[in-house]
Amino acid sequence: MTKHIEAILFDMGGTLRFTVKKDTAEKEVAIRQIIELLGADAPVDEFAKLLKAHSKAYKSWAEQTLIELNEEELWTQWMLPEWPAEKIRPIAIQLNEMYRNAFGKYFIFPDTYEVVLELYRRGYRLGLVSNTTSSVEVPNVLNDLRLTGCFEVVILSAVVGKRKPDPDILLSAAERMGISPEKCAYIGNQPKKDVAAARKAGFSMTAIIRDPGKQPDIHDDDPLLVPDQVIGNIKDLLNIFPVRKPAQPGHRYNASLSTMWSIGKFPTLADFFEFARRTGFTRIELNHKVNSAMLEGINLGNYSFSSIHEPCPADIPAEILAKQDWLVSSLNEQGRQEGVKAIQRSIDLAHSLRASTIIVHVGHLPLNISLEKQLYKLVKSGERNSDEYLDIQGQMIDARVKLADLGMESIKKSLLELLVYASRFKIRLGVENRSHFREYPSPDELETLLGLGKPDQLGFIYDVGHAQQLSRLGFYPHDEWLKRFSTRIIGIHLHDVCGLNDHFAAGLGDVDFKKISTYLPENAVRTCEFDVMNTPEQVKSGLKFLFEHGCINVI
Repeated sequence: MTKHIEAILFDMGGTLRFTVKKDTAEKEVAIRQIIELLGADAPVDEFAKLLKAHSKAYKSWAEQTLIELNEEELWTQWMLPEWPAEKIRPIAIQLNEMYRNAFGKYFIFPDTYEVVLELYRRGYRLGLVSNTTSSVEVPNVLNDLRLTGCFEVVILSAVVGKRKPDPDILLSAAERMGISPEKCAYIGNQPKKDVAAARKAGFSMTAIIRDPGKQPDIHDDDPLLVPDQVIGNIKDLLNIFPVRKPAQPGHRYNASLSTMWSIGKFPTLADFFEFARRTGFTRIELNHKVNSAMLEGINLGNYSFSSIHEPCPADIPAEILAKQDWLVSSLNEQGRQEGVKAIQRSIDLAHSLRASTIIVHVGHLPLNISLEKQLYKLVKSGERNSDEYLDIQGQMIDARVKLADLGMESIKKSLLELLVYASRFKIRLGVENRSHFREYPSPDELETLLGLGKPDQLGFIYDVGHAQQLSRLGFYPHDEWLKRFSTRIIGIHLHDVCGLNDHFAAGLGDVDFKKISTYLPENAVRTCEFDVMNTPEQVKSGLKFLFEHGCINVI
């Protein structure tokens, strides 16, 4: 019955988690906190009755119309319509969470984590669709469980404006996953909402988890509300959905996915590797947050690795290396040697994994970081051409010029040693452009460093976001990196930029990837270096966006 099922979508409340009601005293504390946040002067019991009446009226309206409002609309139009909207909007999400938490504590069912993870590992695509007035609770729950990466889509009624039993909310989930409803199952706990919505959406299977403390809510007289399965525990799903061969991605791309995105999103790196494969990435870049313990127990021979971002394995974290001045740019010889050793450990790992490239950070100058922070504030406030901006920028340039040469001598010495070490394994070193002005290299410094090795030994790791950031700060023009060094690019870190913030999935910012694509060498390693704030859906969309803009290809 379930052989054709490829995707399993879940409800949240009553399905993956349950609520324990709070007592009167706890409710009063929470309501008092709301009153204090508002700066109001009202008796707790009267204010609680007012909010309860408004909440009840909204719930009735939402159930009749099958419309869900977001937090701002809910609190300005229904919960506190008497208050000035401009006061309520900025704190609407906070108010909503405080009010929701006033009445109950939320707990994940004991077997939820085990079952969700096992179904993911059995090869099923997962999604979550829930009626809720909160846009933040569900993402926070998944994040706390380290299961965010297992769910391709998370669709919440407060975000999309529709609620079950409207089938559109489930149809939207299937569409965004790129799968037909006939290949989907929906797991919920309320037939009138969950089964009805799934049936209307054309899902081929439904299951209801029955609350053992309540009478079964099964409507045998209405076929639209009769589930295919009624179970007493979420763990029973493991008896219904056997191991299946994971579906192959629609396309496979000549792109790697950095483990930067995996941090906190999966229980293990192996689960992240599987996400990358299912999404269409052909290789992995291990970043400088991955240590030896994270790699233990994984059959690494099952995966393809394009590159290693030193200092990986991060058994000595990058932060400690910087704090101790164990960097290849160190003026202290012992510190410089420790920096070299850290990169040599990355070369050893790359050799064991048959990765071809090492991403190298070549250190920084001892400049006052506070000046750059001031510059950030001025640029963000639209004062880039102000006298204050020009004064700070001039101070930073002068200070860098005075100090740069000493560190460069250490860097050159270190790179020459590393080139000898890496040549034994035919592994290339790639010097990456960085995001802070105090960091090496500048374009002129990069030209000097690239002269130390042949193109098959030493190259340029072009980081799109870093180039964009420094350009917007008023330093090196973005185009300069491409025009001067396109022939030496051996790897690209692809990510988008919003203002001065980078590592967004491609398509979420304003980087001109179409223009960038014209400079990229065919054989350069292409790595999506997306940070953890991006959702799985955004990662998938970012990959497609890069293909559409010519930065990656289908293989």
